[in-house]
Amino acid sequence: MADKDDSKQIDHDKGAKDDNPHASLPIRSYLDSTVVPILLQGLSELSQERPDDPVDFLGNYLIKNNPNRK
Repeated sequence: MADKDDSKQIDHDKGAKDDNPHASLPIRSYLDSTVVPILLQGLSELSQERPDDPVDFLGNYLIKNNPNRK
């Protein structure tokens, strides 16, 4: 019975992936179009600010400036 539940979950995940327009992109293209631009902006701010906790600063920057935030 657990096998049936697992297969349903896999099918559900596959359907969600099909709805994602980035799903068919190669990894490098996906990252270059989605993550790299905002990450570079955050790293630039980080290098200018030079905070005591750079990981926390970068994490907060990414959250505040997330272009996909609804």
